[in-house]
Amino acid sequence: MAKLRTRNHKVVLARSAGGDAGITFLLVILGAFMFLPMVYAISQSLKPLDELWMYPPRFLVRKITLENYTSLFMLMGTNWVPFSRYIFNTVLTSVGGTFGHLFIASLAAYTMAKIKFPGGQLMFKTVQTSLMFNSTVTAITSFILLSAFKMLDTYWAIIIPAWGSTLGLYLMKQFMDTNVPDTVLESARLDGAGELRTYWVIAMPMVKPA
Repeated sequence: MAKLRTRNHKVVLARSAGGDAGITFLLVILGAFMFLPMVYAISQSLKPLDELWMYPPRFLVRKITLENYTSLFMLMGTNWVPFSRYIFNTVLTSVGGTFGHLFIASLAAYTMAKIKFPGGQLMFKTVQTSLMFNSTVTAITSFILLSAFKMLDTYWAIIIPAWGSTLGLYLMKQFMDTNVPDTVLESARLDGAGELRTYWVIAMPMVKPA
């Protein structure tokens, strides 16, 4: 029987150091391979035109230039909608959707994972089922709802659907099930903390990775 490695008298892994090194090496190779499209896109954006249309194409840029970026801002600045507006819209909808979804998903996940209530299991099964539906499938339904609430042609039409995404809720709920001990939450309640304070002060710091 293989001897398990220990750290501070606790078993940490059931594989050898060589196995760890092999897995790490494999993950580094796979990570670098998956990063290649990003490297190629950045390299293409930094190439001058004569190098950009060169055949056969080169993967990495040889003569770095920022002319493509300056030309982009110059050309888009003369349009009816300036390029800065595109950047503002992207940042606003991304930040608003992300933080709103983070708050709502974590709050709902805390409720499902740590508070027992009638229908909780059925609600979580519904969340799991919703993961099978692509956003394209529900596009018409979302359009009808947003139209009924007079949200078309507004930022809310992009931000609010992001809040209701169930993927983040599912991941957060699973993370809270395994990483937030019930005993710690019970201790906070015995000390007089309400559910919202227990969620924000105790549970949320424990699920920062999620």
